[in-house]
Amino acid sequence: MFKNLVKKLQDPTRENLYKNLMNIGINCELLERGAPEEKLFNPWYRRSLGVLRINSDSTIKYVNIIKMDGSKNNPPKWWFYFAVPGKQIGLRVGSVEIKSRKHRAFPVFGKIKSISWETTGNATKLAQEFSNDPEIQALPAKLGNIKITSLSGDFSGFCIEIYRGSNRWRIAPIDLHQWEALNRIAEGCTGLLA
Repeated sequence: MFKNLVKKLQDPTRENLYKNLMNIGINCELLERGAPEEKLFNPWYRRSLGVLRINSDSTIKYVNIIKMDGSKNNPPKWWFYFAVPGKQIGLRVGSVEIKSRKHRAFPVFGKIKSISWETTGNATKLAQEFSNDPEIQALPAKLGNIKITSLSGDFSGFCIEIYRGSNRWRIAPIDLHQWEALNRIAEGCTGLLA
């Protein structure tokens, strides 16, 4: 009985993403809770819902799902971190940050007219590649705000962050074309190391 109660209270976001990826043919597994990968972008006021390891031939190696619980005046929020490992990022590339920016017909509530990519100086060419790829351009409107960051230290590589905010659907189901577009983003990032 206690286990059933815990299952009902547990956030199903990680399991839903796992089922979604398996349904589109991506071989992945749920890692045991407490894995070191859970610490990626996990400040003290948020909690990790767990990690999915990607076993398919993919540039993205795992996904960490972070949740900030809601409070009296704030709804819960979710972040999805797609990890792209690389070696010695800081020495070769420097700091890289690229963010999607949605331009709306009417502020806040309007339909999305276009997507642009804001970047640091050393990733301008990569942002231009994203702008020229229609499937990558469609990702922020379908999945949520996207931010790509280079990391060094305990985890060296790149992180593709999808922020859904307080959307009650957490993350829209990912189809195979969107997964391939996310991998093209990851390949573009690792191309900076060449």
